[in-house]
Amino acid sequence: MSGVLHRFAGGLGMLLCLVVLAGCASVPDHSSVQVLRQTGDTGAAVPDGPIEDADPLGLVREFVYASGRPDDRHASARRYLAASAADWDDGASLTVLTERFDTVFAPDSAEHGEDRAVVRLRGTRLGTVSPSGAFETATGPVEIDIGVVRQEDHWRIDRPPPGVMVRLSDFRTNYRSLRAWFADPQRGTLMSDTHYIPSTRPIQLASRATEVLLGGPSAGLAGAAVTMFPATARLRSAVAESPDGVSVVDLTGVSGLSVADRRLLAAQVALTLAEVSVPRVRVLSDGEPLLPEQPEITRDDVAGLVAAPDRLPAFPLVVDGGRVRQLADGGQDTPVPGQAGNGSFDVVEAAASARGDGIAVVSREETGTHRLLTGPMEGELTATPVSGAEVTSLSWNGAGDEIWAVADGRLRRVLVPATGPPAEAPLDTRRLDGLGEIADVAHSREGGRIAVVAGGTALVGPVVPGEGGEAAIGPLRELRPNELQDVVAVDWRSSEQLAVAADSDRPVALVTIDGLTLDPVPGTNLTSPLRAVAAAPGRPIYVTDRTGLWSYTGGDLDAWRQTVGASTAARPFYPG
Repeated sequence: MSGVLHRFAGGLGMLLCLVVLAGCASVPDHSSVQVLRQTGDTGAAVPDGPIEDADPLGLVREFVYASGRPDDRHASARRYLAASAADWDDGASLTVLTERFDTVFAPDSAEHGEDRAVVRLRGTRLGTVSPSGAFETATGPVEIDIGVVRQEDHWRIDRPPPGVMVRLSDFRTNYRSLRAWFADPQRGTLMSDTHYIPSTRPIQLASRATEVLLGGPSAGLAGAAVTMFPATARLRSAVAESPDGVSVVDLTGVSGLSVADRRLLAAQVALTLAEVSVPRVRVLSDGEPLLPEQPEITRDDVAGLVAAPDRLPAFPLVVDGGRVRQLADGGQDTPVPGQAGNGSFDVVEAAASARGDGIAVVSREETGTHRLLTGPMEGELTATPVSGAEVTSLSWNGAGDEIWAVADGRLRRVLVPATGPPAEAPLDTRRLDGLGEIADVAHSREGGRIAVVAGGTALVGPVVPGEGGEAAIGPLRELRPNELQDVVAVDWRSSEQLAVAADSDRPVALVTIDGLTLDPVPGTNLTSPLRAVAAAPGRPIYVTDRTGLWSYTGGDLDAWRQTVGASTAARPFYPG
């Protein structure tokens, strides 16, 4: 056996070799394996093939590095395989790992010998990527045994696990995010859904993006949105560019769609391909224009189908001193017109609709009871059926015709029609059972999703419409449970990203709604506990902490700046 150890370690002492073979110690800092890990972690180029004198541990590490490159069916990673592993199923799954992982010889393996070994890969899984390119959070430890064999004095992998394992940094380098667009079947509008596709040439990106639409929305939007591509739909050929510079998407299996559904399908294609720099699209059905009256379509042609906010002020509104106020540059504020701001009610919380001029407020009565009221921003407010000892966490839906609130710990839904009084509507909240106290809720401004803070965790899921005006909260995804703890408030920074406030050593963070990316925001100047957060696309983030109201613009070397005149009870909010 000492000869084998000598060939594994290249001259290391006998004691060290025995420790390595037993898997009882971490890889030492001065070993070749550690050097390989540093090469990958610092972003240095990964070799096109295995280092010929690599030992089994280093070989497996290099294989993981190379697996981040998906081109040509992971051709780079296949160079690490033995001939007997030519049938490796790289398409079985895609697992995203954190940066740090270890390779050790599998303890208790009977296969260690002069020409064979078993290497155990140990790391932490962030999640998996579905065949359609949607990231699904699934945090947990990973331990996988990989068989290696010596061939012609070089080690190669002969039993690779099905699928690929990719570090987060390699995934970000070699895959690109894609905002794919899907339809809200009730409102006839479009909502975005983040998927990930391999980085490649633009025309190949267009084909992959169209295939994402064929596959439908991710689990995070299931039930709230659908693809207008029927199950019979297929690409007749890869997306190609015509001589006049228009990208041609030729489909089959879509001839039975109504005119309205054809238009939504064409809008899905135009908006999604615009995300991969395709400005003009010609959508065909079996070689003929899908929309004969509009053979070519651009993003601008269908922009009106996107459920975007009608208004988004440069600065948020704030509830302070019993009134709703509009903040301005320099921290100055002015009470809003109407009963929300003129002192008619003792307002303790409020939310403005991002579509239309609706506002909802919680009024504290002389008895101490909280009552939810709604109405126009500049007009009179009308009581809703919702009241209780405590009413909090107001949020309008994307369409601006529903206000949701937490009353005495229970999530309630109130319809706010254009005419007539507000009325409570059924809401299935069983997905929240057992999650703990609800501290905050926030609807996506484009509709279809809701973010929830429950039991100190941040969650996001679809809002699923039902028959007879019912609605339900769909499956909820907990975002970065190991990093986001003691969460107190959440708001939408964009349709793909949330701002999260917590009473922890990470007071504010930005996290994508699929949980893939977490970016801490510097906490300089903030003092726990935090009580509220307000965020919106292209707008400063506001939080309330123990000392007052603070804003953060996110510029280079920026720090949190206190808003002059605001109290420690101030509750900021952007419309939505």
